[in-house]
Amino acid sequence: MTGIKTMRFGSRILAAFWIVLLVAIGIPGVYIYYSLKNDFIETSRKAAFENLDFVEWLAARQQPFASDKDIDEWCARFARQLGFRITVIEPGGRVAADSDVAWNEVAGMENHAYREEVKTALRTGTGSSIRYSDTLHRHLIYAARQFTLANYPSPMILRIAMPFSEVETRLNEYARQFWLINAFIFALALGLSIYFTRRFESPVYQIIERIRKIGTGDFTHGYIADDGREFHQLSGNINEMADRISLQVETITRQKYELAVIIENMREGILLLDKTGRIKAVNHAVEALAGCRGSCVGKTPMEIFLNNEIQGACDAVIAGTPEYSFTLELEEDVFYEVYLTAIPEGGALVVFYNVSEQKRLEKIRRDFVANVSHELKTPLTSIKGYVETLLSGPFSFTDDAKSFLQTIHKNANHMSAIVDDLLQLTRLQDKPFSKQMGTVDAAACFTAASETIMPMALEKNITIHNQLKGPIAVKADESALIRVFGNLLDNAIRYSPEGVAITARSMTEAGKIIFAIEDEGPGIARQHQSRIFERFYRVEKERSRFTGGTGLGLAICKNAVAGMGGEIWMQSPPGGKTQGSTFFFSLLQPYNPEQKE
Repeated sequence: MTGIKTMRFGSRILAAFWIVLLVAIGIPGVYIYYSLKNDFIETSRKAAFENLDFVEWLAARQQPFASDKDIDEWCARFARQLGFRITVIEPGGRVAADSDVAWNEVAGMENHAYREEVKTALRTGTGSSIRYSDTLHRHLIYAARQFTLANYPSPMILRIAMPFSEVETRLNEYARQFWLINAFIFALALGLSIYFTRRFESPVYQIIERIRKIGTGDFTHGYIADDGREFHQLSGNINEMADRISLQVETITRQKYELAVIIENMREGILLLDKTGRIKAVNHAVEALAGCRGSCVGKTPMEIFLNNEIQGACDAVIAGTPEYSFTLELEEDVFYEVYLTAIPEGGALVVFYNVSEQKRLEKIRRDFVANVSHELKTPLTSIKGYVETLLSGPFSFTDDAKSFLQTIHKNANHMSAIVDDLLQLTRLQDKPFSKQMGTVDAAACFTAASETIMPMALEKNITIHNQLKGPIAVKADESALIRVFGNLLDNAIRYSPEGVAITARSMTEAGKIIFAIEDEGPGIARQHQSRIFERFYRVEKERSRFTGGTGLGLAICKNAVAGMGGEIWMQSPPGGKTQGSTFFFSLLQPYNPEQKE
């Protein structure tokens, strides 16, 4: 099969044509040859039986024979006149007379009872065969029949033998002429097939050469030198295909160049990894960042950045993580947001965003807020102290003046609460929890927070259902966790009507503990839910002013939970209800080798 596939197209056509031609000529030739042979043999057999009838008629007219010798003499005399051999055989197979054997040798002839024609004649009355005669040393047609002779008690077998060589000669002559004609036809067909195959093969090789040129980028038009309509249409189709490919190549080349220009001039760093984790391509921003101009390709990220965090993130994405992101600090006050995404064909795309300016501005803003808060805290404390002194001291004021003092006291308290929350939020953003975090009982933290907030709940006749069955071990900062529970409870109490209940519960999921604080308040509209954790964001400003909230409680919760390695989110209304809100946040469980095993 491999040999056929490696043959040229024209050779395969010729081979197929020759096989078909041989089958088309050979099978009919063999059939005709054997048909003629059978016809000649049958004709010769009929002639032998006609001659046998004639000999039997002569023998019947010659009777009676006195002895076997008389029969032998008669056989010899008539055989010379007729030109074929005559034999008389007894039923037992003994030869009684033979025209071609001398009388004194007849007795020594072998028994003929097992000769085919004799066996058939003894069984059916007549028989015939064609075989080589050891006596005469040539092929003969034998015809035998039972007949009766006077003076002989049992029927005898009369047999004649005619030479088959004439039939064979005629057959061989016919066969020679037939195969000569077939050889001439085959030779002529062979020559014509070679001529036409080469003519038909030429357009095929022109097509191959045309397609090869297209593959090398030569899209010039060309036509196949053939008069066939199909090849002319094929030429047109190939030219159209070449035009489309040329247009697509130009478009792709232009887009590739434009993309390369865009990537090279991007301020963001672009790094492409292959499926083995080695660098395939980088832009100028990454070369400048890593200091490897012209020598980054082929290396691992660890070799050019010398940073375990980058290498670990790349290894994670190459291993199957779809996306990965983290903040990288390469130098003091130089920050990058690094985003990694897996490539379906294998490998990863790494993008470096320089966020140093954003981090600097955030720090300035936090410092400003902290400084302003510190600066405001002292005068506010003084204002509160003086106002409280005036209200509680032995001073006489008109009702209007006393009302003004109470308003000043209320607003000073509100401003003081805002300043305290701003300072708390600033500390959360500036100070990581990694050093203070440890194993904490979340149930105990919730109990501490609920005891602090209980007077506010009792004032509105609100019941707190604590379903946290302690101890619940989490990885957290104790004071920060108490503040998170306190702020969520404070928020739920402020925005819930009187006489309702607030429920706290927890659940375990994939190595995390998820806490839920559910209230029965009016809920939060969907358009506000994405911004509810922003600083000073208020859903209903008038209502928030009436409840006395600072607008920073949920922002503090978000930063505290994020600092402890968790997430916070909300759902409003909760599943299966028409009002109320549920605030969720997750914290990691402490590492437990026995639990892992």
